[in-house]
Amino acid sequence: MKNINVKRIKTSKREIFKYWLEFLRPYHKLRQKEIDALALMLYYRYELSRDVSNKDLVNKLLFATDTRNQIREDLGGMSQKVFNNLLTSLRKKGVITKGNIINPVLVPNMTEEGFKLIFNFEIDEKGE
Repeated sequence: MKNINVKRIKTSKREIFKYWLEFLRPYHKLRQKEIDALALMLYYRYELSRDVSNKDLVNKLLFATDTRNQIREDLGGMSQKVFNNLLTSLRKKGVITKGNIINPVLVPNMTEEGFKLIFNFEIDEKGE
């Protein structure tokens, strides 16, 4: 591939998930509040998975009351009712699946160094 443009983004672990979701906005079409909440959920999921190797347990801990309260606090002290409505909206959109699991398509494959997101633009000559 000869036509490659590379941009490097320096960010924190907490903010990288928000960037990830912003870049994927054309695919998921989430509202900004949903992106903010999901980015925090992805951040806490990542942090939990660093200490807990069992994915089922990570998902269970992510939706535990303590973690949910921390996410609500990080969202500016969002009320429990508003947060629950937001989770319901994410479920209806298929972002959170049965068993309180974040759709794997929206979970970045991240390491301690970060991750790479590659867009491959293919020009459709018929589509003009």
